[in-house]
Amino acid sequence: MAKVFVVKHAKGLEVLETAKEVVEVLGKKCGISTTQRAVLAGTHDDVVQFVDSSEVEAILAAEGQDTALTNTPVSEEVSTDTQDAPAAKATKSPKKEAKAPVAEATDDIEYPEVGAFKDEKAMKKFYKKLTNAQIQEWCELEGVTWKPNDNEAINRMRMVMAIKHKHFPHLAPKPANKPKSKYAQYTTEELVQMAADNDINVTGDNGDIRILRMKTIMALREAGIVD
Repeated sequence: MAKVFVVKHAKGLEVLETAKEVVEVLGKKCGISTTQRAVLAGTHDDVVQFVDSSEVEAILAAEGQDTALTNTPVSEEVSTDTQDAPAAKATKSPKKEAKAPVAEATDDIEYPEVGAFKDEKAMKKFYKKLTNAQIQEWCELEGVTWKPNDNEAINRMRMVMAIKHKHFPHLAPKPANKPKSKYAQYTTEELVQMAADNDINVTGDNGDIRILRMKTIMALREAGIVD
Protein backbone atom coordinates (compact mmCIF):
# COMPACT_ATOMS: atom_id res chain seq x y z
CA MET A 1 0.00 0.00 0.00
CA ALA A 2 1.48 3.33 -1.05
CA LYS A 3 1.85 6.02 1.59
CA VAL A 4 1.37 9.77 1.19
CA PHE A 5 1.85 12.92 3.22
CA VAL A 6 -1.18 14.91 4.43
CA VAL A 7 -0.15 18.49 5.30
CA LYS A 8 -2.36 20.86 7.28
CA HIS A 9 -2.08 24.58 6.54
CA ALA A 10 -4.29 27.68 6.61
CA LYS A 11 -6.22 26.66 3.48
CA GLY A 12 -6.96 23.13 4.66
CA LEU A 13 -5.37 19.74 4.06
CA GLU A 14 -3.07 19.04 1.13
CA VAL A 15 -2.04 15.57 -0.03
CA LEU A 16 1.53 15.24 -1.31
CA GLU A 17 3.54 12.31 -2.61
CA THR A 18 7.11 13.23 -1.70
CA ALA A 19 9.03 14.72 1.21
CA LYS A 20 10.46 17.31 -1.19
CA GLU A 21 6.93 18.61 -1.92
CA VAL A 22 6.20 18.69 1.82
CA VAL A 23 9.29 20.84 2.45
CA GLU A 24 8.13 23.33 -0.21
CA VAL A 25 4.56 23.52 1.15
CA LEU A 26 5.73 23.91 4.76
CA GLY A 27 7.97 26.77 3.71
CA LYS A 28 5.46 28.59 1.50
CA LYS A 29 2.21 28.01 3.38
CA CYS A 30 3.24 27.33 7.00
CA GLY A 31 6.40 29.44 7.33
CA ILE A 32 8.32 26.35 8.51
CA SER A 33 11.89 25.96 7.27
CA THR A 34 12.86 22.29 7.30
CA THR A 35 14.49 19.44 5.37
CA GLN A 36 13.28 16.25 3.73
CA ARG A 37 15.09 14.20 6.35
CA ALA A 38 13.26 16.03 9.13
CA VAL A 39 9.93 15.41 7.42
CA LEU A 40 10.61 11.68 7.06
CA ALA A 41 11.76 11.50 10.69
CA GLY A 42 8.37 12.80 11.85
CA THR A 43 9.71 16.12 13.17
CA HIS A 44 6.59 17.97 12.01
CA ASP A 45 3.94 15.39 12.87
CA ASP A 46 1.75 18.12 14.35
CA VAL A 47 1.06 19.41 10.82
CA VAL A 48 2.22 16.47 8.66
CA GLN A 49 0.70 12.98 8.65
CA PHE A 50 2.33 10.05 6.82
CA VAL A 51 -0.52 7.67 6.04
CA ASP A 52 -1.64 4.88 3.71
CA SER A 53 -3.21 6.31 0.57
CA SER A 54 -6.40 4.41 1.40
CA GLU A 55 -6.86 6.64 4.47
CA VAL A 56 -6.72 9.94 2.58
CA GLU A 57 -10.38 10.03 1.53
CA ALA A 58 -11.54 9.43 5.11
CA ILE A 59 -9.23 12.13 6.47
CA LEU A 60 -10.41 14.71 3.94
CA ALA A 61 -14.05 13.77 4.51
CA ALA A 62 -13.64 14.11 8.27
CA GLU A 63 -12.25 17.60 7.70
CA GLY A 64 -15.19 18.46 5.42
CA GLN A 65 -12.87 18.91 2.44
CA ASP A 66 -12.93 17.47 -1.05
CA THR A 67 -9.85 16.68 -3.11
CA ALA A 68 -9.46 20.24 -4.43
CA LEU A 69 -6.17 20.73 -2.57
CA THR A 70 -4.66 17.36 -3.43
CA ASN A 71 -1.81 17.09 -5.89
CA THR A 72 -1.29 14.51 -8.66
CA PRO A 73 -2.70 10.97 -8.27
CA VAL A 74 -0.87 8.76 -5.79
CA SER A 75 1.79 6.55 -7.36
CA GLU A 76 2.65 3.05 -6.21
CA GLU A 77 5.77 4.28 -4.41
CA VAL A 78 6.60 7.44 -2.48
CA SER A 79 9.92 9.11 -3.28
CA THR A 80 12.20 9.32 -0.27
CA ASP A 81 15.14 11.13 -1.90
CA THR A 82 16.73 13.62 0.46
CA GLN A 83 19.21 16.32 -0.42
CA ASP A 84 20.93 16.13 2.95
CA ALA A 85 21.15 12.30 3.18
CA PRO A 86 23.87 10.07 1.64
CA ALA A 87 23.06 8.73 -1.81
CA ALA A 88 23.26 5.13 -0.54
CA LYS A 89 20.31 5.79 1.76
CA ALA A 90 18.22 7.69 -0.77
CA THR A 91 16.13 4.66 -1.78
CA LYS A 92 15.64 3.35 1.73
CA SER A 93 12.01 3.32 2.80
CA PRO A 94 11.20 5.94 5.43
CA LYS A 95 10.70 4.69 8.94
CA LYS A 96 7.05 4.07 9.68
CA GLU A 97 5.94 5.92 12.74
CA ALA A 98 3.36 4.07 14.80
CA LYS A 99 0.15 5.89 15.54
CA ALA A 100 -0.42 6.83 19.15
CA PRO A 101 -2.93 4.44 20.73
CA VAL A 102 -6.19 5.67 22.14
CA ALA A 103 -6.28 4.84 25.82
CA GLU A 104 -9.54 4.27 27.63
CA ALA A 105 -8.01 5.43 30.89
CA THR A 106 -4.85 7.42 31.53
CA ASP A 107 -2.04 6.60 33.92
CA ASP A 108 -1.22 9.06 36.65
CA ILE A 109 1.08 11.56 35.02
CA GLU A 110 2.39 14.99 35.96
CA TYR A 111 1.78 17.43 33.13
CA PRO A 112 4.32 20.28 32.89
CA GLU A 113 2.96 23.78 33.41
CA VAL A 114 3.51 26.74 31.07
CA GLY A 115 7.17 27.75 31.16
CA ALA A 116 8.47 24.28 31.97
CA PHE A 117 9.66 23.59 28.43
CA LYS A 118 12.80 25.28 27.11
CA ASP A 119 11.50 25.26 23.56
CA GLU A 120 9.03 23.62 21.18
CA LYS A 121 11.43 20.74 20.51
CA ALA A 122 11.57 19.83 24.20
CA MET A 123 7.79 19.91 24.40
CA LYS A 124 7.48 17.63 21.39
CA LYS A 125 9.68 14.97 23.02
CA PHE A 126 7.20 14.93 25.89
CA TYR A 127 3.88 14.83 24.04
CA LYS A 128 5.03 12.25 21.45
CA LYS A 129 5.02 9.68 24.28
CA LEU A 130 1.45 10.49 25.33
CA THR A 131 -1.69 8.71 24.20
CA ASN A 132 -4.57 10.68 22.72
CA ALA A 133 -6.46 10.34 25.99
CA GLN A 134 -3.52 11.77 27.94
CA ILE A 135 -3.14 14.71 25.56
CA GLN A 136 -6.87 15.41 25.93
CA GLU A 137 -6.56 15.28 29.73
CA TRP A 138 -3.61 17.71 29.54
CA CYS A 139 -5.61 20.12 27.37
CA GLU A 140 -8.52 20.01 29.79
CA LEU A 141 -6.23 20.68 32.76
CA GLU A 142 -4.68 23.65 30.96
CA GLY A 143 -8.13 24.95 29.97
CA VAL A 144 -7.40 25.00 26.25
CA THR A 145 -10.04 24.21 23.64
CA TRP A 146 -10.00 22.69 20.17
CA LYS A 147 -12.55 21.67 17.57
CA PRO A 148 -13.05 17.92 18.05
CA ASN A 149 -12.96 15.66 14.99
CA ASP A 150 -14.09 12.05 14.58
CA ASN A 151 -10.85 11.23 12.78
CA GLU A 152 -8.30 10.10 15.39
CA ALA A 153 -5.24 11.55 13.65
CA ILE A 154 -6.84 14.94 12.97
CA ASN A 155 -8.21 15.18 16.51
CA ARG A 156 -4.76 14.44 17.97
CA MET A 157 -3.17 17.06 15.71
CA ARG A 158 -5.69 19.69 16.84
CA MET A 159 -5.18 18.90 20.52
CA VAL A 160 -1.40 19.07 20.15
CA MET A 161 -1.59 22.44 18.38
CA ALA A 162 -3.96 23.79 21.05
CA ILE A 163 -1.70 22.86 23.96
CA LYS A 164 1.39 24.01 22.06
CA HIS A 165 -0.12 27.46 21.50
CA LYS A 166 -0.89 27.61 25.24
CA HIS A 167 2.77 27.04 26.11
CA PHE A 168 4.18 29.05 23.21
CA PRO A 169 1.64 31.81 22.34
CA HIS A 170 3.96 33.29 19.71
CA LEU A 171 3.37 30.18 17.58
CA ALA A 172 -0.40 30.68 17.51
CA PRO A 173 -1.92 32.19 14.33
CA LYS A 174 -2.36 35.94 14.62
CA PRO A 175 -6.01 37.07 14.42
CA ALA A 176 -6.89 39.13 11.38
CA ASN A 177 -7.04 42.87 12.03
CA LYS A 178 -10.58 43.98 11.35
CA PRO A 179 -11.07 47.61 10.35
CA LYS A 180 -12.42 49.64 13.23
CA SER A 181 -15.81 51.26 12.67
CA LYS A 182 -15.71 55.05 12.61
CA TYR A 183 -18.68 54.96 14.98
CA ALA A 184 -16.84 52.84 17.54
CA GLN A 185 -16.22 55.98 19.58
CA TYR A 186 -19.94 56.13 20.37
CA THR A 187 -21.75 53.71 22.64
CA THR A 188 -25.21 52.59 21.54
CA GLU A 189 -26.68 54.57 24.42
CA GLU A 190 -24.93 57.74 23.21
CA LEU A 191 -26.20 57.20 19.66
CA VAL A 192 -29.77 56.69 20.87
CA GLN A 193 -29.49 59.85 22.99
CA MET A 194 -28.23 61.81 19.95
CA ALA A 195 -31.26 60.63 18.01
CA ALA A 196 -33.63 61.64 20.84
CA ASP A 197 -32.00 65.07 21.19
CA ASN A 198 -32.61 65.68 17.48
CA ASP A 199 -36.23 64.37 17.55
CA ILE A 200 -35.28 61.35 15.40
CA ASN A 201 -37.52 58.35 16.00
CA VAL A 202 -35.89 54.96 15.49
CA THR A 203 -38.18 51.91 15.30
CA GLY A 204 -38.15 48.32 14.11
CA ASP A 205 -35.24 46.99 16.14
CA ASN A 206 -37.26 43.99 17.44
CA GLY A 207 -35.48 44.23 20.75
CA ASP A 208 -32.08 43.46 19.20
CA ILE A 209 -29.44 45.92 20.43
CA ARG A 210 -27.32 45.38 17.29
CA ILE A 211 -30.22 46.23 14.98
CA LEU A 212 -31.05 49.25 17.15
CA ARG A 213 -27.48 50.52 16.83
CA MET A 214 -27.44 50.00 13.06
CA LYS A 215 -30.80 51.72 12.51
CA THR A 216 -29.85 54.60 14.81
CA ILE A 217 -26.60 55.22 12.92
CA MET A 218 -28.45 55.13 9.60
CA ALA A 219 -31.05 57.60 10.88
CA LEU A 220 -28.38 59.96 12.22
CA ARG A 221 -26.51 59.82 8.91
CA GLU A 222 -29.66 60.58 6.89
CA ALA A 223 -30.30 63.55 9.16
CA GLY A 224 -26.72 64.77 8.70
CA ILE A 225 -25.93 64.46 12.41
CA VAL A 226 -23.00 62.11 11.81
CA ASP A 227 -20.93 61.43 8.71
